[in-house]
Amino acid sequence: GPGGSGGMNPQIRNPMERMDRDTFYDNFENEPILSGRSYTWLCYEVKIKRGRSNLLWDTGVFRGQVYFKPQYHAEMCFLSWFCGNQLPADKCFQITWFVSWTPCPDCVAKLAEFLSEHPNVTLTISAARLYYYSERDYRRALCRLSQAGARVKIMDYEEFAYCWENFVDNEGQQFMPWYKFDENYAFLHRTLKEILRH
Repeated sequence: GPGGSGGMNPQIRNPMERMDRDTFYDNFENEPILSGRSYTWLCYEVKIKRGRSNLLWDTGVFRGQVYFKPQYHAEMCFLSWFCGNQLPADKCFQITWFVSWTPCPDCVAKLAEFLSEHPNVTLTISAARLYYYSERDYRRALCRLSQAGARVKIMDYEEFAYCWENFVDNEGQQFMPWYKFDENYAFLHRTLKEILRH
């Protein structure tokens, strides 16, 4: 896939191809409130629309640091990397993210700006968990993301299994869902729907 670390933040490394199993199990658990995680993880797929079919352009994994400035967040690492590749303006890009947490308000503001400046890009964000979902600023940020044209959803079983196959060194093992997986999914799905309705 395309390389180059992109202009703004030379300290941001290129994406990695996969994460190990423990990292995935530890960081993508869909328990609504998980503490003690100092990183966020973002698995991405970028496709180029070609008539009726989509061509896979690049895929990989970014790790972001939670308690640092937004440019160290996984979403901003992705954007600086993506924008650092000289993108053909005449092509339509479909970006899909599988993230351990939904983006913070700072990243949402940047994403909204990015989407308005790139009408040729669509973004779908599938999240394992909602970040600070009871706080108004974070709820408002999710609405803003949706209004900016991003599709925001909660990762379901198929998507976790897909990530396990495509972004995790699974060593031939099957994906095993976490304890209370279905209940957690139902709760998060319902909560997100409620947030986006207002």
